[in-house]
Amino acid sequence: MKRLLNASVLPATLLVLACSPAAPTTAAAVEQTPGAPLADPDIRHVTVPERSQAYVKIEQAVLEPEHAAIRAPARVAFRDGAVSTVGAPAPGRVIKLLVEAGEKVEAGAPLVTIASPEASEYAMDLARARIEVDAANDALARQEEMAKTGVGREVERIAAKHRLAESKAALAHAQKAVSMLGPNSGGMVTVTAPITGTILRRLTTVGAQVEPGGDPLLEIGNPEALWVVAEVFQDDLQLVHEGSKVTLEFAGRPGAVEGHVEGIGVLVDTGLRRAPVYVSIDAAVTGLTPGSYARASILAPAEQGVTLPKTAVLIKDGIHSIVYVEESEGQFAQRTVVLGHTFGEHVQVISGVKAGERVAVAGALLLDAEAQQLL
Repeated sequence: MKRLLNASVLPATLLVLACSPAAPTTAAAVEQTPGAPLADPDIRHVTVPERSQAYVKIEQAVLEPEHAAIRAPARVAFRDGAVSTVGAPAPGRVIKLLVEAGEKVEAGAPLVTIASPEASEYAMDLARARIEVDAANDALARQEEMAKTGVGREVERIAAKHRLAESKAALAHAQKAVSMLGPNSGGMVTVTAPITGTILRRLTTVGAQVEPGGDPLLEIGNPEALWVVAEVFQDDLQLVHEGSKVTLEFAGRPGAVEGHVEGIGVLVDTGLRRAPVYVSIDAAVTGLTPGSYARASILAPAEQGVTLPKTAVLIKDGIHSIVYVEESEGQFAQRTVVLGHTFGEHVQVISGVKAGERVAVAGALLLDAEAQQLL
């Protein structure tokens, strides 16, 4: 039996398809459920006349094609620990700002000068602590000498030993307080850079009152310690693994850059349902700036099956996914397929099609007027 496709699909002179009769099935004989294979996977064969074959595009199904990748928007960002916020080591008033935003500085370089009366008190506390340690040492030595001659008392020797331990603890505390001030003299404290990097922002002004634990003074970032943060849909995270290869494209920069997944974030944006994936750039790239946009393609080859363009897949009876496989030139057989993950314009086919088989990827609707294309 032959049937003629709806003339509205192609111009009247273009396509006449010959179909073999479908195997008879009844609802009693076959129970079909969504996603289950049809009773006969070759339920329909279609012949395409030679003059109409140009309207059906054929592609070979291949394993792990280059388009099996997770594509996601991304941005350049500082690595963890590559940004340092500089605060005030002592309460006081900002007298001088010694750097500008965008300026490169080395670790230990002077950044801000603060007038702090308390800085002088810290120095005095340190001097007193040193004196107390010396006095406690002398007292203990005297008690131990008296104990040797038999004129000292053990209780006084033990008390002298405890006073020495307390004075040493006070000295350590005073030394730590002074060391946190950095260079200081006469109540003037110079705040220095904790890391080598670039001044990202100046967050204070001359004359501002500052104190430890208050608003930061400056922000420094290391421009050499960058990575790319890709925002991946939650459903795609299962296909992303540490070490996966990544191709990066940066806005305003020609060509692609290779990288690899270094880490996968656990926080998911509840609004967009995305999670961060951290990508290391394999080779040095000059001119990258934090905050610039990029596009990431994370290689995620299918663990099973092949991938096909979504245009190759038709929906039959609202529940079955089918494709048409070329058996010989102009001869196609209907196959029921089980679909997996979607990669952009391609979809994973877990079963129903083998690598190397030729599949109609464009014009498939011309082979089956009763099907729909919904992917």
